[in-house]
Amino acid sequence: MRTGVWIVKPHRIVRSASAIAAIFALTATAQVSAQDSYEHELAEWRGQRVATLKGPDGWLNLAGLYWLEEGPNSFGASADNDLVAPAGSAPKLGEFLVDNGTVTFRTEPGVDVFLGESPVTETLLVDDQEKEATLLTAGSLAWTVIRRMDRLGVRLRDYDHPAVTSFAGIETYAADLDWRIEARFEPYAEPRKIRVATVVEGLGWEPTVPGTLEFEARGQSLSLEAYRSDDGFLIVFADGTTGNTTYPAGRYLAANLPSDDGTTILDFNKAYNPPCVFSEFATCPLATPRNRLPVAIEAGEKYTPKP
Repeated sequence: MRTGVWIVKPHRIVRSASAIAAIFALTATAQVSAQDSYEHELAEWRGQRVATLKGPDGWLNLAGLYWLEEGPNSFGASADNDLVAPAGSAPKLGEFLVDNGTVTFRTEPGVDVFLGESPVTETLLVDDQEKEATLLTAGSLAWTVIRRMDRLGVRLRDYDHPAVTSFAGIETYAADLDWRIEARFEPYAEPRKIRVATVVEGLGWEPTVPGTLEFEARGQSLSLEAYRSDDGFLIVFADGTTGNTTYPAGRYLAANLPSDDGTTILDFNKAYNPPCVFSEFATCPLATPRNRLPVAIEAGEKYTPKP
């Protein structure tokens, strides 16, 4: 009887060990498969990110940012204009007439300026705080009016800008699923309006803050204020990499609104550089002291200063 016991037990141990090894093998395979699948999805996201930057509405083709004054603001390549356009455009393209918060563009006689395919002599311009800003074009140049708090400006694009063709891409950290983190949304009793500084001195931004996103990373309990965007959350944050391997003003991250259980995903592998990394003509919000994390988030886009 004792012999029978000792015969059976080793057999059971061997079978158990085999089963455990099989489970480990399946788990490892599943983890590799999940990592491969995620890296493929992230590569697609990063490819789309570069395509957007290089596209007609991207940040690489910006050629000017001009702040408007009340009354007429002349515009063209001649140095005597209030707003001096890049060389190669007409000496005078027209003028922007600012009247108590509205902007009208009047085309210089003999110059071709278009709204879509229709030539324009005079038109009221809708700014970018509306659903769709009015876009005017002249040759390779295009411009819209932007509104930032109580200031009105003109954002100029050059669809033939050399920065588009010379763009070498964005350096990034390797994909790391550990930085794809579930966060719990904690709403404020009432959404708040806060003032956020931007890279333009004296110009602020006032997003709506519905609450915070609470999460765990590197053994710490962390929290970020989330700003409401068109279809989700925008987070502007800084961390232990900021000013070292990532942009000194911080990075941005988009997240979905919380699901029914109050959670959403913060995927820091998709943390991205603000527009001012790619153009001097952007008005980027900066990370607030509230959104400076005491950990180094080695995920997402990096930044190397230009020589």
